[in-house]
Amino acid sequence: MALPDLSIRRPVATAMAFLAIVMLGIIAFTRLPVDLLPDVAFPTLTVWTQYPEAGPAEVERFITEPIERAVSRVPGVKSVSSVSREGASQVQLQFLWGTDMDFATLNVRERLDNVRYDLPERAERPTILRSDPTSEPVMTLAATSETTDLWELKQLSENVLELKQLSENVFKRRLEQIDGVAQAAVAGGLEREIHVKVDPRRLEALGVTIDEVSVALNAANYSAPGGTIRRGRYRYSLRALGEFQAVDEIGETVVGRSTGGTIVLLRDVAQVEDGFADRETIARYSGRESVGLLLYKEAGTNTVRVAERVEDILDQLRAEYPEVELEVATSQAGFIRDAISNVVQALAFGAVLAFLVLFLFLHDARYPVAI
Repeated sequence: MALPDLSIRRPVATAMAFLAIVMLGIIAFTRLPVDLLPDVAFPTLTVWTQYPEAGPAEVERFITEPIERAVSRVPGVKSVSSVSREGASQVQLQFLWGTDMDFATLNVRERLDNVRYDLPERAERPTILRSDPTSEPVMTLAATSETTDLWELKQLSENVLELKQLSENVFKRRLEQIDGVAQAAVAGGLEREIHVKVDPRRLEALGVTIDEVSVALNAANYSAPGGTIRRGRYRYSLRALGEFQAVDEIGETVVGRSTGGTIVLLRDVAQVEDGFADRETIARYSGRESVGLLLYKEAGTNTVRVAERVEDILDQLRAEYPEVELEVATSQAGFIRDAISNVVQALAFGAVLAFLVLFLFLHDARYPVAI
């Protein structure tokens, strides 16, 4: 029996079969993950090894060449290239397409462990880095305070420091609680750091060395266990807290004795300042100093839905902290929405054109509607 005859003789069964196909399509469409890039594993591994205080020639001879000889025998390796610079070695492995990168990583790690003891003692353990297009942040947020555009440098620095502390203690934790967000990294801003500026002339005059100052500071800023005490059935642990609680306490540290036997304090030979650490990253948004928040999503989650949940949390944070401006600097969700919208428009336009072509050829609107 032909399929058309069967469909005409069994209209209810045919309708149920097509309804089941439509329902399966709807369920699959609702559960379909939406992302910017497909789940692709590039067949590339990078071996990064740090060798502090070594020149490029030494790095190439003692680090790069032994690693190249070890990893070049890994199955599936297509090519090996390397870059040796001051204090670091980078060896890149290109594998054939279709290679199982999980097993390739295990093989490379095994070869590196075998050659680990042939490397210099000052060299760090080699690190394997994988090229993953999904490791990029799906959203970048900018936290800017209303007073970060002040002309006064000191006020600006204190404000940026408070903004970063707020971002790390509040914004970062709230964003990482969102379903689908794997990590929220903070970039830019300032970090507090206590500077001890020693005067060499005062050290020489009082007969104190810089090593004595360093040892005294480490010994003074130290907490240690103090045993236990027992009360009834319970035993309590004791701890001697010797860490500094204020910046002024640092200057009162005894660093040694002068040639005449007088006690020398740190404030006698150095100046203690409550400052900031050297900046490694700077974040700016709309020309103003800001703190960046980089959001990474979990594998297999819907980027668009994650972005929508982030927007909801940002609205709550804006209401709780009106003095801080939270803006979305970049988002992959916008590009994905535009791409999906273009696909839907192309489908609709193609359907209309197909209907018009069939109507022009068949000269009857019933047949295109049936098709």
